[in-house]
Amino acid sequence: MNEITPEIIENVCLEKGANSGLTKVTLTDRTLEIFGGIPGETADIRLFTHKAGRGYAQVIKVHTPSAERVTPACPYFGDCTGCTFQHISYPHQLKLKHQIILAEFEKAGLDGTYISEVIPSAAEYGYRNHARFSIYHAKLGFVNRFSRRHIQVDHCRIMNSGINKVLSELQDKCGETRQLSIRHASNKNSYLIQPKLTKADISIESGQKEYHDLLLGHDFCISAASFFQVNNPQAEKMVGLIKKHLNLSGGETLVDAYAGVGTFAVLLSPDCNRVIAIEESAAAIKDARLNIAGIDNIELIQSKTEDVISQFQGQMDALILDPSRSGAHPSVLASICQNPPRNLVYVACDPSSLARDLKILLGGPFELSQVIPVDMFPQTYHVETLALLKCRS
Repeated sequence: MNEITPEIIENVCLEKGANSGLTKVTLTDRTLEIFGGIPGETADIRLFTHKAGRGYAQVIKVHTPSAERVTPACPYFGDCTGCTFQHISYPHQLKLKHQIILAEFEKAGLDGTYISEVIPSAAEYGYRNHARFSIYHAKLGFVNRFSRRHIQVDHCRIMNSGINKVLSELQDKCGETRQLSIRHASNKNSYLIQPKLTKADISIESGQKEYHDLLLGHDFCISAASFFQVNNPQAEKMVGLIKKHLNLSGGETLVDAYAGVGTFAVLLSPDCNRVIAIEESAAAIKDARLNIAGIDNIELIQSKTEDVISQFQGQMDALILDPSRSGAHPSVLASICQNPPRNLVYVACDPSSLARDLKILLGGPFELSQVIPVDMFPQTYHVETLALLKCRS
């Protein structure tokens, strides 16, 4: 059977797209989201899929390149669609991320909110401590998000050197599984490979239940199921920003909600009288117990935040909210508004969820001190954002 030749559309003008790192093209019968473009460019595109008036395409030739266009550092760029911004200069990537946050705030009715410039990552490549590979015929790689084709990747430019070393040792040997997670410390020789690999020709140890990494000199245990920030130097910058805003003097009670493995609780505990860390995940709580060993002023609570936050009425001097991408539970926001801490930090990986939740908090007793984006994810459209709030009263 002959393979169907993808449709090529020539000389289209690329427009600003949705907040997903893609540009768009508006045609008479459909709107296409475009990978590999920059707004204002004229280009030829290859169509991947389209239905119901929408579709996806990729830039294959640029006729009028943007001044911000650069040659991607990775030979897999385009075939692999994990890095949406590699063709864009890094300073302009930061501007685009700032625009993404601003657009989400405007959609939520928070027009006019001042958003600080995005704090850049010192490392534009080689920063990630966690990779999830797809495997096809024993070859490790990633799946193109549009064509769904598997792309073999022998070296990923955004992963740290430890992950790439493991990748080179395992390439062509992992036919026994379809997915593989590799986590490798950025600051020490500790790693985790899941699932356990049993083939005789694999010499590297796998199946570890946890690994260890360092943040600000503290050793953290992270199990396979637990979350940990993927960019260590940027995570350390975030801790400094949070510490500065909370203005801790040593006598406060800090509640760390959605605490994970205890990262913020541990690193801020020297500046508090008492820290209450709330986390639902059993795996993360197990890690946190190890991570707080020898720290007497941290109390761990395994629970959904919405089930226990109201118990601390009158006790919270400071609060950190670091929920998942979907944002904080509505009852958590309601409880915080009824029992406001003096200072609040909301850590968000999704600008849309952040804007939605801030609308509620600012409609209550809080005012916004600063919104500070931190680029945890260079070469992608993703961005971490800190919202720093104070109680008006």
